[in-house]
Order: sequence, then structure tokens, then C-alpha cells
Amino acid sequence: MADLRIAGNYSDSDAAGSNVGGALGANYGNADVALATTGKTLAAFDIDFAVNGTDFGDTEMGPTGAVKEVVNTIKTMANIVGMSETRTDGANDGQIITVLIEGDFGTDGYDGTNQETFAAHLEDLIQAKTSVGVGSVNLSSATVTAVAGFPLTAL
Repeated sequence: MADLRIAGNYSDSDAAGSNVGGALGANYGNADVALATTGKTLAAFDIDFAVNGTDFGDTEMGPTGAVKEVVNTIKTMANIVGMSETRTDGANDGQIITVLIEGDFGTDGYDGTNQETFAAHLEDLIQAKTSVGVGSVNLSSATVTAVAGFPLTAL
């Protein structure tokens, strides 16, 4: 098996053996850009259910639960490549998840009526779920925010 190394001076992409500027086409050693090595641009969003997740129990985390309903909503618009476990918002346990999806989602007319960010559109869709899951969870106060430092540009 070949030993993969990038030799040379990162500040000089034309340095002998560097490959940073040549083969990849950009000098990522000096660029101030977040990178994804998946070959796809990745976006990340924090979803705050605005419901104490400890009330979810196993039922809301299961196949017919509120968390799965939110995941299914996201999957209708994008490919999910990763998701965090539920975590505290500082006051309530298990209330927030972070979702990584493929793509760079800027401002667009996602709902066909007005220009908005993807986070705002996703928030509207999640807030419309006022009675979801096994225990009839109301997500009308949920919020969605884009995670700082994203999107990660495809390498």
C-alpha cells in the first residue's frame, strides 16, 4: 500500500512535491475555508425542540416518535449524513440535536412563496408539527439555526 503524504511548503503551492496547489487546484494550506472530505458540501443545523427531551423517553426516539418525524421531514429535502444525540440547551436535557446534511443551502424560495433561509423554512415545517409522535408532542415552538462555521466546502 502506498504511503500517502503531502510534502513541501504549504505556503508555496508550487513547491516540489507539494500537490496542494497543483493536484487539488487550490492552496488549502492558506485558505480560510472550512472543508469537507466527503466530496460534498455539508451544512449543519441545530434543532431545538423547545420541549424537554427527557419527556420523550424511548417512545419519542423510536420509529414513530417525534424525533423520527423531524428526521423524516429533513430527509424529504436533503440527504442526512450525520446527526448528534439529543443534548441539553442548558435548562432542559435532551432538547437539541445537530443535523449534518449534504449541500449548501442559501436563501431561496423553498416554500414557493417567499425568499427565506433554509433554516427558516425547516423551522416552519417543524413548527407545523403540533401533534406528532407517540405521546403527541407539540413542536410549535421549535427553532432551527444554522451552525456557525458551515457550510463545509467539498474538498
